This record gives sequence, C-alpha cells and structure tokens, in this order.
Amino acid sequence: MLAHDPFGYLVDAARDYGGLVRMRLGPATVYLVSDPAHVRHILVDNHANYWKGPILRGIKLIIGDGIFGSDGQLWQRQRRLMSPAFHRPRLTAMIGVMTDVVEAATVRWNDRIVRKTPVDMLEEMVPINIEIVLRTLFGTSIDYSEIAKLRAASDVIFHHSEKLVFSFFLPMRIPRPGHRHFITALSVVDEVVDRIIAERRRDPADRGDLLSMLLLAHDDEGTQRAMDDRQVRDEVMSILMAGYESTAAALGWTWYLLSQHPDADARLQTELDSVLGGRVPSLQDLPRLVYTRQVISESLRLYPPFPTFFRTSYGRDQLGSYNLPPGAALIISPYVTHRLTEHWPDPEEFDPMRFDADHSTDRPNEAYYPFGLGRRLCIGANLSLLEQQVVVATVAQRFDREIASGYVLEPHYDIALRPRNGVPMMLTPR
Repeated sequence: MLAHDPFGYLVDAARDYGGLVRMRLGPATVYLVSDPAHVRHILVDNHANYWKGPILRGIKLIIGDGIFGSDGQLWQRQRRLMSPAFHRPRLTAMIGVMTDVVEAATVRWNDRIVRKTPVDMLEEMVPINIEIVLRTLFGTSIDYSEIAKLRAASDVIFHHSEKLVFSFFLPMRIPRPGHRHFITALSVVDEVVDRIIAERRRDPADRGDLLSMLLLAHDDEGTQRAMDDRQVRDEVMSILMAGYESTAAALGWTWYLLSQHPDADARLQTELDSVLGGRVPSLQDLPRLVYTRQVISESLRLYPPFPTFFRTSYGRDQLGSYNLPPGAALIISPYVTHRLTEHWPDPEEFDPMRFDADHSTDRPNEAYYPFGLGRRLCIGANLSLLEQQVVVATVAQRFDREIASGYVLEPHYDIALRPRNGVPMMLTPR
C-alpha cells in the first residue's frame, strides 16, 4: 500500500489513528503529524526545537546552501536579505511582465489548436513560469530552446531528487543508478545560472530585483560583500528550481480539476467575462477575481505542490498528551491535514466555495498550509499565488478546455506533486 499509494496510506493512517501517528517506514521510526494544533506547535510555537533534519544533506546536493537548503543563522540572514524582493509592492509591479509572458505562450499553442492536437497544460506551464521567474526576480531572459534544455535537465534532477533526499546516508562517491545522468544534468543548470550571474556582474547596477539584492548585499559593517558567487549561485538555484516547478505543478492541477468540474469552470468563466471582458488582468482587477482565487485555493488544498515537510526534534517535546523523544523524525503533511473530515467535509470533493468568506471561519488557520507555516512559510508564496491568478485568468478566458480522450490521472511526487502523465487538453478559442 505504501509503495503504490503513499499519500493514500498516510491519509488512512491519520483517519484511523489520529493527528499524531507513530509508524515504521522501513528501518526508521517516524511520526506522522496532521492535527492542526500539533502542526502549529511544531512550525510556529516551538519552532526552535526543530530543524529540517538529515534530509538537508540530500537537498544540498542540488541547491547547496540556498535558502531552501539551509537552517539556523544562515537561513535567518538569507531570509532577511531576500524578503524585500517578495513584498507586495514589488510583486504587483510584476503583473505586466506576467501577462506578456502568458500571452506569448498562447501564441505558441496555435499550431496544435489548428491541427486539433492536445496541448499539455502541465508542461506548457513550465516555460511560462521559468520565464516569469527569470524576468521578475533575476532581470534576464533566455530563449525558448534554452528553456527547453533547462527543463530537460531539471527533469533528470527532479527524477533523482527523491532518491537523493532519502538516501542521505550514502556518500556521493558510491555509485547509484542514474547518478552520472544526475551530475550531467546539474552541470547544465549550473551553466545557465552561472551565465546569469556573470552577465549581471558585468553590469552591476541596482535594478531593484532579487539578483541585485544578492549581488550588492554587504555584511553588517558594510565593508565586504555578504555573498560570494557560490552562495549567489545557491540562492538563484533554490528560487529557480523550486519556484517554477511548484507553481507549474499547481497550475497543472487546477486545469485538471476544472476539466472534471464543468459547473466550477462555468462559474469561473462567468466571473472572468464580467470582470475582464476579454482584457488581460490588471492590478485593479485582481481583488474582483474572487472566485478565481477560490479555485486556486481549493486546487492547492487537494494537491499542494509540497505535500510533506520534514522536521527532526532537537530535544524532548510534548504534543498533546504524547511525549516526543529527542531526535524524533516527523512527517508534517498538508496533503493529509487538508483531507481531515473534521475540518473539511467531503474532503475529496473539489469545492471552491470552501474558501468563500462565510466558510473560512469554520476551521483553524492551521488546517490549511499549502506553503507551510510560521517563519519557514515559503518565501515565494505570494508570488506563486499572484502568478497562478494571472495565468488562470488570462488563459481561461481565451480557451475552452477539455481533457484529452483516454487520459488517466496518476499523481507523482519528486520535487513537487504533479500529474505523472501531464494534463493533455484540447483547446478551443472562445
């Protein structure tokens, strides 16, 4: 059961045994945490007692000491330095870039639409999100062929990432299946990242984006650079790899879910027609796209891009009536919490109205955490939500969408939870 349907196994365990379950996974003893009160205690109230644990060793093979692979004082310094790039005033200034990128992407689909062949609405979200991340955060752009090469290399890295993360006890010198391909793919991505950094070094003016913040940062005394090129590389790699894949996966799930729920899709179309009338969304439009945001929130509830977080306790702790020992390995799962019937009636159903203002007070805030909670809340959460709203609003009002005949859904998890077989759809201009 665990090997064939790991998330179904975890959901069943939580429903059968409660919000804290001690279980064996192979040789390891782990604790599955899904109760919102326990989640808050670990991620917010007593966060100092927990770290990401040995799993960081696997993550570091990909992103080094980037913000998603660090902890402690280094992470605090990174977060403090990088956070301004993700503040709302900067994000709202990015909307024009986002709509330009999406509009250009839809032009690439024309040949397939004319030939009546499916457009993979998961894979097509990838170049959109890579381009948005590159242009908004790093002030650069690469052509479509380079994006395709970057995507192919990333696929190899993501394919092996789960093995790397969970086999952290094996040194890199021990041969593993696919290891050589992984190293080659990593060098392809490194080449792109190194070129982005080198180009900016040659023109180091402050452009107000994330890359400028990284390159121009100085230590507290202001006497030397806060980051060398290796650290800048790790930060760019962290944001680029985690950022585009998670948002693309989330959008893929949204397109799939809308295809399975025509009433929700029709209501979305009605809102878009009423608010936008065929225009691309502007900053002033977004607060009025209420149902669009609810669709995205419900999609993230059912299929959070990062369905599990890992923590290890430094010292003893108490969760409810249970005493947790030092060194306890924890799996905190938004995928599971988002399916607890005490907080989410009919949890397997897709119902965007759960996020209507009248219903949002029916559950604790910690019952919903697709981007994490507390200090380690994903730094790019607001950027991802903004991207998703812009992409859905722009694309959905342009095309009617129907899932390709014979499609079989199969969730797959490597660096993000996504449909293994993509989301092939027949698009018809509206």
